[in-house]
Amino acid sequence: MSHTAAPKVAFIFDCDGTLVNSTPVWAYAQPELLHRHGIDVTVDDFAQFEHLSLEDECQAYHDTWGIGTNGEELYRELSDILIDGYSKVPPRDGLLAFLKQAKAATPAELVKSALAGAELDAYMEFVTTTGEAGRSKQFPDVYELALRRLEERHGCMFERAWVFEDAVFGLKSSGSAGFKRVGIYDPHGRMKRDDVLANCDIFIDSYEELDLDRVLSFEG
Repeated sequence: MSHTAAPKVAFIFDCDGTLVNSTPVWAYAQPELLHRHGIDVTVDDFAQFEHLSLEDECQAYHDTWGIGTNGEELYRELSDILIDGYSKVPPRDGLLAFLKQAKAATPAELVKSALAGAELDAYMEFVTTTGEAGRSKQFPDVYELALRRLEERHGCMFERAWVFEDAVFGLKSSGSAGFKRVGIYDPHGRMKRDDVLANCDIFIDSYEELDLDRVLSFEG
């Protein structure tokens, strides 16, 4: 986002748990996938895979439990379960109001469709995945790739780039690469509130606590 009266600022959003309340979808989809292959597990059994891309996570299911022909087959099967669930997930409380503020400060032609299922399509330019970046969010590659794409599209270098993230490992890796971070706590997720709080520049429990001016005027 940019306009003449303010510095050029980039916003990069994580999706799950940060933009949308999708954690319950994963709590159902992952155990359901394994159940279909005769493996009964709990949600906590998936914590070890949380930092992986979806493709790598499905390969890990194959390697760990010996299910499916390969990770690609499991990925297709899990994707079908997730697509149905994601079509019904709501955005985080207060998010739309915050994004409307950001859009008002941004030329409309620069905003493109990305997350129509949660009615966020008017606010997101594109989606970048860890699969495209080549490494998990334990490394800053996906955030750096997203920033490069924003700079290419806008034809400028951003004076500041913010990452919005609920996962501690993502907050740590993006911070190590110089990004400013808004940490949002997901009460349905596995992250501890204190750990999120300790690894961000601005902490919120809900977007209802966040105003655009608070981000743009941040001096830390």
